[in-house]
Amino acid sequence: MPKRFTRRSILQALGVAGSLSAVARPAVIGSPLDQDASSNPLAEELAKILAGQNETWRGSPLGNQYPFIKKIQQEAPQSLAFLNRRPRHLEAWKAEARAKIFELLLYRPKRCSPQAHIVERVDKGDYIREYLRFHTTPDIEVPAYFLIPKRTKMPVPAVVALHDHGGFYYWGKEKLIEMENENPALTGYRQEYYDGLSFPITLARHGYAVIVIDMFYFGERRLILDADLREGLNARPKMESAETVDRINRRNGQVECWVDRCVQHAGFTWGGVLCWDDIRTIDYLTTRPEVDMKRIACAGLSVGGWRSNFLAGLDPRIKAACIAGWMTSFRQIVPWFVSYTIPAGNVPGLFNYLDYPDVGSLIMPGALMVVHGLRDALFPPDGVTAAFRNLTSCYEAIGKPERFTTYRYDGPHKFPAQAQQLMLEWFNRWV
Repeated sequence: MPKRFTRRSILQALGVAGSLSAVARPAVIGSPLDQDASSNPLAEELAKILAGQNETWRGSPLGNQYPFIKKIQQEAPQSLAFLNRRPRHLEAWKAEARAKIFELLLYRPKRCSPQAHIVERVDKGDYIREYLRFHTTPDIEVPAYFLIPKRTKMPVPAVVALHDHGGFYYWGKEKLIEMENENPALTGYRQEYYDGLSFPITLARHGYAVIVIDMFYFGERRLILDADLREGLNARPKMESAETVDRINRRNGQVECWVDRCVQHAGFTWGGVLCWDDIRTIDYLTTRPEVDMKRIACAGLSVGGWRSNFLAGLDPRIKAACIAGWMTSFRQIVPWFVSYTIPAGNVPGLFNYLDYPDVGSLIMPGALMVVHGLRDALFPPDGVTAAFRNLTSCYEAIGKPERFTTYRYDGPHKFPAQAQQLMLEWFNRWV
């Protein structure tokens, strides 16, 4: 059974000091304990957990199904985890673990030429912004923005920037790339989750080439129905009202589980599509003479953090990664935090072999930075702590403790400005 929450453990979890190893350590402003529950969603969640401790199924949303699910989960051996294997040959272990993940993802099409074509090229002063499309399979064409720094010697390091979920399906790559005359709903979203900053543009201004694609089911790849075409809604270049955008986002959220069930019945996984598209994005970078392929990194928030974790783990071309708002052991997700097990993050059978931090450990000896908010209600504090402990032990075991760092800040689920600055410094050091 997971560790029992007490009032003391809850207060300790909420009062953890911000920490940062290997880069300058900032002060954590304020204390979560000074916040009202209404301004601290994690405090609200943990209070509910505490209140349900004496109930039959401990207040779990899984109800009477919880004991059965938890028992099976507890029996999972995680046989490929680095700390269980303690492999003598790092590369051989990584090859075996990666092969198993690809097997479980059930989606690995044959590689094809990207057949890329640039639709638009805009000079932004200190960088060039290209809007382009390239193939990840013979049948799937993915839209992307590619930022090329100016006034720097080529080739340059590159970053694959991976956008979030957020229940905000109308846009994908535009969540990260600030555009001219953009919809106010998009500007407000970026303000809430990124402190109003476009971190790919920041990276481009500091000499990095940056690519951002629309992930499956988001942006130009979002769900569009026949009714939308009849009504003239849900069209990319149109300036929709905030009400229309909200309505489309809600509908796409309601249908998401239907799409996932159909995907699985069709014989593949949602996560497999995400991983494959992100790997093929690196393949596209190999065609760009501006990019130094020996210096590639990735970064993302929320499901973008999930994507960063898997991309860094699966593709040896990634030399450094920054994962924001997505790092936990899955063991602590059950029984209370199950509402955030979104379809995109489901890899059936993975837990028998690897936990989420174990996937991230496959980047070793590459550099890994993880960002987490002390008021982030998506993940249990025990799960986050366990993941950090796991990764710390992995890097210590290979004699490279300086290549793993965490930054914990007093705030909710987001990628704050200070974390973005530390990510830049991290990439400057390791990429």
